[in-house]
Amino acid sequence: MKRTFEYFYTFLFLIVVLGLVSSELAFNKADRPIAIVKHFKPSVELTNLEIDKNLMLDPEENIGEQLFSGDSLITHEEGFALVVFMDKSVAKVKPSSLLILRGEVGTSSKEMSTRIELDRGEVFFEVQPQGGNDFEVATNRSLASVKGTNFGNRSDGFVWVKEGQVDVTAINSGQTVSLFEKMFARVDEQGNEINSGTLSDEEISNLDDGYEEMNENDLIQKELILRFRDANGQLREISIDLYEKNDN
Repeated sequence: MKRTFEYFYTFLFLIVVLGLVSSELAFNKADRPIAIVKHFKPSVELTNLEIDKNLMLDPEENIGEQLFSGDSLITHEEGFALVVFMDKSVAKVKPSSLLILRGEVGTSSKEMSTRIELDRGEVFFEVQPQGGNDFEVATNRSLASVKGTNFGNRSDGFVWVKEGQVDVTAINSGQTVSLFEKMFARVDEQGNEINSGTLSDEEISNLDDGYEEMNENDLIQKELILRFRDANGQLREISIDLYEKNDN
């Protein structure tokens, strides 16, 4: 009987320890940024209803502002934002846009999953090769799955590819088409049907118009070091180049 109680208490102790470790790992993952605001033009706002977060970004204070899963980024009428994810993928957010970031970063910047919920506006993505990772952009009509490409996505279900491949799925019907360089897809309002085709060089140029607002030639390059602890408690560092306005 005594040995039985010893086994019981040992088992109970292990459950408690494992629970604490699991909680710590979950906390560490949730506490890691999934992206930063590398550069922006006011007005740009960050919100997160889950933690009562509401921040209007200031060019003097918020360059390199960290973004976490659940954060919403809002560009107002004249606003523009350049967002860089931990795997070096880039999102160029046009004015009058709203996107919600979902994701998780593993023990290295190459181990992450990313889902962008584009509720309003237009974004151009430069996605690094993902390997076994997931990078998705969702609207109320479409879901774009990406493994590494340059493409544009609008909240009205229009997707176009400048380079690489994007798989577009209609939300309700499940219909999926694969897009390659200079192709587009348009998902109908009900999220059932996809119309796809090819784009001329002129159409590509018109769709690409406006993203040059993120020209970095007149900005000062600096390095931002992000530090966090991995699942083994080891201190990790991720370096990201960011750009600040040159006042000279």
